[in-house]
Amino acid sequence: MRLRLISLSFVSCLLFSVSARAGLQAANQSQGGSRPAPTRQEERQRREVQPGSAQGAALTNVTDAQPKFNMDYFVGVWNFEASLSESPLGAGGPMSGSETVRNVWDGRFWDITIKGEGPEGAFTGKGIITYQDSFSGQSYMRYEVTRGVALLRTGNLGCDLGGTCNLYFETPPFEHNGSRVQLRGRYYLTSPSSYRVTTEIAVDKGEYRNWGTTWYTKDEKAKPPAIK
Repeated sequence: MRLRLISLSFVSCLLFSVSARAGLQAANQSQGGSRPAPTRQEERQRREVQPGSAQGAALTNVTDAQPKFNMDYFVGVWNFEASLSESPLGAGGPMSGSETVRNVWDGRFWDITIKGEGPEGAFTGKGIITYQDSFSGQSYMRYEVTRGVALLRTGNLGCDLGGTCNLYFETPPFEHNGSRVQLRGRYYLTSPSSYRVTTEIAVDKGEYRNWGTTWYTKDEKAKPPAIK
């Protein structure tokens, strides 16, 4: 009697193991099965350049790698307009000017020259941009000194499958005019010839609030030479 019970138990375990293995194989086949062939319309749409694409990219499949951002997008002369709120960084109001970006040292760095006019008068600025593409993702750094304020923006960037790219940034906390200030924001690169930057500001460890939006439009005729 005991031998029969042992035999029945062994057979039950064997059947359960075979059933579980068959279910796992079926699930793997379902998940790893071949992708249906694309229709003619899907294939045509994948090849077409998307309206408003920042990089001029075509649609890709979901299995494709994320498009790599080309930092030469910023090379050139950009006219900007902004409306900033009053803060420890200066008086609020409209601001306009131009920003020139040039390649430096075989395309690994980009030089920034800024000229503008704001509520407190004319101003100039200088800066540098760096970019890195690593296993952890794409990142960049922008350091500039404008209106007597030194800003270090760092963050990640990424492009969707349609070619539109976004750069997210934040600054480390810094002191200016007796206040602790920190910025964060986003670059919306929606067109080859225009983009906008939205920025939030936090003062003395307070909540972030809208600081302003800056619109950039590229001067297609200007071709600044690279710094060799």
